[in-house]
Amino acid sequence: MRDQLRIAVFTIVEGAALVLWLALVRSDAGIYQVSTGSLVAGIAVLAIGFTIEHIIAYNVIHDRGLLDLQGVPIAQKAVVSLIETVIWAVWLVLADLNGIIAAIALLVLLILEHTLSDNVFKGRDIFSKLLDARTIGFSLVEAVGAAIWLVLVEVNMTVVGIVILVIASFIEHMLAVALARKQTAL
Repeated sequence: MRDQLRIAVFTIVEGAALVLWLALVRSDAGIYQVSTGSLVAGIAVLAIGFTIEHIIAYNVIHDRGLLDLQGVPIAQKAVVSLIETVIWAVWLVLADLNGIIAAIALLVLLILEHTLSDNVFKGRDIFSKLLDARTIGFSLVEAVGAAIWLVLVEVNMTVVGIVILVIASFIEHMLAVALARKQTAL
């Protein structure tokens, strides 16, 4: 139960970052008329949110205090966070063109990001492995959750969409923590 509560903390951080980001970049001005300020603010929120999420996740995986920064590979987690920020931004642009293609692209890119993140969790070089098939399942959960979230936001069922996003993220995080704790041969 303790692990689930700690995983819920970084899931909420990620969910809040994604929701605030989407609200900023999809302001009332319209999809193609978003101000530069809102776009920059949205990207900053996402990058900062993901960095905080990844630091807390690292600490959960290594059974440390949630906000303990000593010994955390912050630079590597920041790089993973920036990569993830770009992934979500690309997903949103693609979603404006075709939701199915966007979901597939998000899935493929999340497999890459989750592999890089797992490398850091296990103390390896960030780019030591680019694809770990064990990340496919939980990447799929997150990509499907995100696709449903966006569809529900677009049909004014935002709260239901957020709940689905957070549940999918929580499941993804439970599975990612389990994987990160498994010792594998380098």
